[in-house]
Amino acid sequence: MSYITSHRSRALTTPWPPPRRGGELAWRLPSLVRRGWGWLAERCRVGVLLISLPAAMLAFSLGASPQESAGGPSPVNVDDEGVFVISMAGGPVGSERFKIHSSPGGVEARGEIRLSIEKNGRTVSVESFPDLVMDTQLRPLTYSWRLHGPKASRLEVDFRVRPARVRYHTINGSEDDRDFDLPPDVVVLDDNVIHHFQLIAARFQAMGAGKQTLRVFVPQEALPSLLTVEDLGISATQDRSAASGLRHLLISTDVTHVDLWVDDKLHVQRVSVPAAQLEAVRKN
Repeated sequence: MSYITSHRSRALTTPWPPPRRGGELAWRLPSLVRRGWGWLAERCRVGVLLISLPAAMLAFSLGASPQESAGGPSPVNVDDEGVFVISMAGGPVGSERFKIHSSPGGVEARGEIRLSIEKNGRTVSVESFPDLVMDTQLRPLTYSWRLHGPKASRLEVDFRVRPARVRYHTINGSEDDRDFDLPPDVVVLDDNVIHHFQLIAARFQAMGAGKQTLRVFVPQEALPSLLTVEDLGISATQDRSAASGLRHLLISTDVTHVDLWVDDKLHVQRVSVPAAQLEAVRKN
């Protein structure tokens, strides 16, 4: 039973996580997880993909849901802005400028991502613009993503309806509408969007101590799945000034892991994907 249905079909209710689907990408960095559906990679991308996130994750625990106080959940405030410098195998490949702002009505996270990658002897440069709107509990309401480059594409997701409605405007000019049966507290963690890890850190903090399991959705991959987050404490690393003295969070999948280092305000300072030789460091 598929967990993805067309716009014109009745949404299906399936167990979480959804069935695993194996597959290989064309050109990309080493995958963090096993790839699932490939149709979007062919229709929406132009060849620059640094990070592909959850497809097949660790086992799901029904106890891994946000904790609420007796008087109802408290608003999660996330206010941050800055620039990440992104490198691959030690060389710079781009940057991401972002802003996350909380208000009484919710939280909005926006970014401007510029990447330049050598591919087949030439440089491919693209810009993407993610915009995620959430409620005060960081539950997604809407998400949009625009890609500018040799070819353009975009997508919009409406999480306010059940099932969630996704509209893809593909690089060949066609539209592909999909319905996804997603839980209200799903976390959006899209490809090549570093500041989404800031929202992972904020959600982890709000859920309380200990290892936590989060249900996630990767819009560009059309994949719902799972990941786990745990706090490894203060890093004492001395040979890495970007990490020394910062709090170390570990995001795990069944294939590899992502390391986050955050400051005392829970602002992400560094993201490292060792298997992909990818690193993003906040610019001072």
